[in-house]
Amino acid sequence: MTRQKPRSDRGARNMFRNFIDGLRDWWAAHQPAFWSRLSPAYRSALVILVVVVLWIASGVLGGSRDDGPAEAKTNDTPRVQVALLNQISRNATITVRGRTEALHAVDIKAEVEGSVQALHFERGDHVKKGQVLCEIKTNDRLAKLDQARAMVAQTSKQHEVDLDLAKNGFRSKIQVATSAAQLEAARANERSMQVQLANTKMTAPFDGIADDRYVDIGDYMRVGDKCALVIAPEPFLAIGTVSEQQVGQIKAGDPATAVLVTGETVQGKVRFVAAKADDTTRTFRIEVELPNPDAKLRDGVSADIHIPVRQVMAAKISPGILVLNDGGVVGVRTVVAGVVRFKPVQIISDGPDGMWISGLPQGTTVITVGQEFVNDGEHVEAVRAGAKA
Repeated sequence: MTRQKPRSDRGARNMFRNFIDGLRDWWAAHQPAFWSRLSPAYRSALVILVVVVLWIASGVLGGSRDDGPAEAKTNDTPRVQVALLNQISRNATITVRGRTEALHAVDIKAEVEGSVQALHFERGDHVKKGQVLCEIKTNDRLAKLDQARAMVAQTSKQHEVDLDLAKNGFRSKIQVATSAAQLEAARANERSMQVQLANTKMTAPFDGIADDRYVDIGDYMRVGDKCALVIAPEPFLAIGTVSEQQVGQIKAGDPATAVLVTGETVQGKVRFVAAKADDTTRTFRIEVELPNPDAKLRDGVSADIHIPVRQVMAAKISPGILVLNDGGVVGVRTVVAGVVRFKPVQIISDGPDGMWISGLPQGTTVITVGQEFVNDGEHVEAVRAGAKA
């Protein structure tokens, strides 16, 4: 027996068909012209494209709303590489930028006038004390010396005669004194001519190196004109200046090391610390005496002077991790309980073995990579060197 469907179901289906038919009639009357011209395949593709675009847009917007605040915070926390600093006892060293200087460097100058007759050296020659370097023509100086000697002989005879006559009462004491004075004047003139003749030969005042020659044969020299420059090779000096804060830590006799720009390293000792500051720079001159037995050091070479002054606890770092705070203070950025903290430091020394600093507690965690991109007080994720990401 066939079961009849309820009357209410048939009524609902009829209403749905009527709604669909009405919607089709409305769309047929109001559809855009371009839509009516499209083939059924293009219409289907366009409908699918609109549905896909709406679905993607709803997913993007929904995803942004679903992101939790805790996840966003984790992704925004910067990551830095850190290292643990271990400190050891080390000499605190004052480093001074200076240069070498010869302790004895003298220009040999003429003491009499005349033309250069002979030169007995070349630039770079090693010369001995008393060695003749330049000769000036004697001209009539030798003749004047002979004349002075003759005057000495004459006045000496006259004085002897006056003494004999005075014994017999034929010469007064005044006459004897006058002849004695004439004799002394003649002798003084002789010595003066001897000095002038000797001064025609300019000699080296000490053993050294003839570093320069200012005249040639035939040049006319006046009193004070320079003939040669002689430099004593030993000892040499390394000179520099220190600040008001440093000068009190240095004293004569302290050991020092000079590292020359040429690559030479020379051990010496402080020989002089100025008691008065330079009026312009407010710095104090220091001198370090350097041995130079092989005469290898040269005047005027740039040098770094290192003077150890005390023992401190220090750690070795790469200079690249140093930073400046807003006040221009040198320091490093550390991590304390996940928060960046700036710590000022003192630079003890900087050399081929690395930079040594003091002023940090033992076991400080220092940022070694990424310190330029974080600020004081910022939360960071600290990762030790060599750890896997």
